[in-house]
Amino acid sequence: MAILTQIHQVGILTNPTKSSADPIRKDLSDWLSKRGLNVLDATQVSVERLVSESDVIVCLGGDGTILYLAGQMKDRTVPVLAVNSGSLGFLTEIRTEELYDELKLVFSGQHEVEERILLSATVKSEGNKLESERRFQALNDIVVNREGLTRYMTVRIDVGGEHAARFSGDGVIVATPTGSTAYSLSAGGPIVYPSLDNLIITPICAHASALRPLVISGNQSIRIRITCDEAREKALLTADGQKDVAIDNRSIIDITKSENCFQLIKSSRRGYFTTLREKFNLPN
Repeated sequence: MAILTQIHQVGILTNPTKSSADPIRKDLSDWLSKRGLNVLDATQVSVERLVSESDVIVCLGGDGTILYLAGQMKDRTVPVLAVNSGSLGFLTEIRTEELYDELKLVFSGQHEVEERILLSATVKSEGNKLESERRFQALNDIVVNREGLTRYMTVRIDVGGEHAARFSGDGVIVATPTGSTAYSLSAGGPIVYPSLDNLIITPICAHASALRPLVISGNQSIRIRITCDEAREKALLTADGQKDVAIDNRSIIDITKSENCFQLIKSSRRGYFTTLREKFNLPN
């Protein structure tokens, strides 16, 4: 955990598709300006500038907005106060009516920042020196699936340079503990406490009853290769459900923990298990 101090410049990021967040954004900008803080509003400046110059970012939207922001933090990480303008999310624990009370705690140094693992994925094509390496970053997961393929594909997974698994199925999910409650969970993966230093490898509809999700150290490297029945067929790699790229039999996918982490400002009113119970409708 870390404590925020020395805040002079505050970034504001909203989901442009959520009109309910717009009046909150305007009120927040005025509230911050009256307190002598410089405001960087993503409706007026680029997200790149928001990330490079802000001391803290207030994100108004839902978990999807947070995932988008995390993908932009390849070179610098900024503490994020995640405010949900709709229903409570796993990442957006703070409700809009709690925003200013939480900010007052942040500015007085009474808030904690939890560091979450980010995934770094690179995709390159074996034997194609002309094709540049593509890089992705994800807070939840990197997914390889057979979208568009009519048949199952074969997936080979190496962990730390050692052959770990080979199976036929719909694909594979590599998730962070933060992403363990997302797609990985629906595919049969475990729930992993979000601050742990682990990666989760979850097969998607694997045709091998003995194959189960793997939880490995966050310091391990993962390499994924696929084999399609037809060399011309392509599968899809997706980072946090937002960025995707076609892959084929020649593609090499390397996944590691990013050098950066995602810094999430914790709610003072509810913890992880409170959110977990609310999302899954579990009794108190």
